[in-house]
Amino acid sequence: MTTASAVADQVRLGDHVCWVHDDEGDGLRAAGRFVAGGLRLGHKVLWFTDALPPSVARAHLDGQGPTTEAALACGQLRIVPAAEAYLSGGRFVPEAMLDALAAEIERARRAGHPGLRVVGDMGWALRHGASVTDLCRYEAEANRLFIDGHAAGMCLYDRRLYPTEYLRPASTAHPATVAPGAGHAWAPLLRAYRTRDPHGLRLVGEVDRSNRGAFAAMLDHVTGRGTNERATVLDVSELSFADVGAASALVRARRNAPSPVRLVGCQPALTRLLDLVDAAGPAEGTA
Repeated sequence: MTTASAVADQVRLGDHVCWVHDDEGDGLRAAGRFVAGGLRLGHKVLWFTDALPPSVARAHLDGQGPTTEAALACGQLRIVPAAEAYLSGGRFVPEAMLDALAAEIERARRAGHPGLRVVGDMGWALRHGASVTDLCRYEAEANRLFIDGHAAGMCLYDRRLYPTEYLRPASTAHPATVAPGAGHAWAPLLRAYRTRDPHGLRLVGEVDRSNRGAFAAMLDHVTGRGTNERATVLDVSELSFADVGAASALVRARRNAPSPVRLVGCQPALTRLLDLVDAAGPAEGTA
């Protein structure tokens, strides 16, 4: 029988996954497998622990096969309390953490690692009073760090701790979510890859209510004013499903971008949906 921790093998560079669990052991096993897999592939790995101390995480990892001594000594692996990483000066500043992660990705590349893996146990956010707004802004904006394919992220959320008003928007800020009981057929619902020539995104999978926040954030990143007014091409040929909210986000991107946004590979169903949304007038957020 496939276990939830085995599903961690499906997470690869470019993915940003919300891993929802209801048991510390399940979270530990999933994170441990994800970390061990990264070490075997030569990735640099950052493991930010919360429910369990770093010593327990290290002992678990040592018991899975790869010993941590060499990886820790050379800097390939770091296991530290999450609060030390996410809290700048004792408080959560999303932009500061995003800058720190961007710097870690660049350091991993300069050191010759094929990628960076990050595990973040997010229980600290409740204890330290992080607002829903700040938490969701962080998770949504973090997607820009993964679309280049140099990093993978696993964010652990214990659903026994997080009320629905936190957990639901936080999960939608991820392109993919793993729920307890996920089986062997699980795969990330949406994957997005930055393209350089032409500038834009290649989208693979599905967009619905479960990942709409992530989708909107990625669109804004590649079509917004920070793009130096370059034309953008969105390759949707491998987008197998998009709901009305996703279509509204695409229409908004085309209307609000400072430069042309072109969609390529539209399936007939998506073309019809875009036409309907476009004809309805200004596209507002859809619940």
